[in-house]
Amino acid sequence: MVELAKLGDREAFTRLAFELSDHLFAVAHRILRDFDAAGDALQVTLLRIWRDLPSLRDPDRFEAWAYRVLLRACQDQLRWGEGSLRDLQLR
Repeated sequence: MVELAKLGDREAFTRLAFELSDHLFAVAHRILRDFDAAGDALQVTLLRIWRDLPSLRDPDRFEAWAYRVLLRACQDQLRWGEGSLRDLQLR
């Protein structure tokens, strides 16, 4: 499914996002200790994953990569607050 999503298959990406969202949100909430901030971090994470997925070299590492993207989004949220969502640029 990761390979299909890498090729731009939105349905495949939606399935991947659905499978990971609860876990990603839980991790974000543990880090940020705020439901709204965790939701923002999750949204940024999913957008960054969609944007950068074509550059993922090893599809078998997708889940680990997704968690790294989430950790960076949480760090941004802690560092800059809501600006991290506002400054996200999609191609």
